[in-house]
Amino acid sequence: MSEDTKIGEGFLNGLKWLVNTGIALLAASGSVIAILQYINQPDTPSTPAPVFITPMVSTSTTWSGPTATQTDLPPMITNTPMPVAPSPVDFVYSYWQNVSDARYENAWAQLSPRFQQAWHHHDYADYLRGYQKMNLCKIIVSNINLIRQDVYSAVVMAHLTYRAGSQCNSSEYNFEMQLIYDTSNNSWLFDENEYK
Repeated sequence: MSEDTKIGEGFLNGLKWLVNTGIALLAASGSVIAILQYINQPDTPSTPAPVFITPMVSTSTTWSGPTATQTDLPPMITNTPMPVAPSPVDFVYSYWQNVSDARYENAWAQLSPRFQQAWHHHDYADYLRGYQKMNLCKIIVSNINLIRQDVYSAVVMAHLTYRAGSQCNSSEYNFEMQLIYDTSNNSWLFDENEYK
């Protein structure tokens, strides 16, 4: 036997051994996996747990909204800014102008419910009688100054000249007027009025 033949046979024998060993390893690994799966298998009850099925009640409603083929997009929600509160100074001027022009119903609506109760027991007729007794000719408003303001309240100072009586005689007053903000009507309301 030549040297080349010996080498060829040795190679073939080695190759056979390698193939047989690989097959044996594959078979063994399959067995090991099966054993591990069996060992790690969770405990299962001998009888399956009952399955409870809750019946669903189907109700039908008529949908009159858009169809599935409609391509309109839903309305966009935007941040709508809060309306800007009117000027407290303008409000004070407006109130006294209403009184001066004998628009008492308008002026009454500019009073807070608390003011209406405290001074007139929620009685417009009482409010009206007060001004009618004064026999007002005119009210002149001057030196209106905003003292302070926040979202819900404001304080305004003003000098008022009342002209009243048969000869429209003058009397002078300084008022500090406390206002509250009525969000539902976007308006100020008189809440308190003090002589200064």
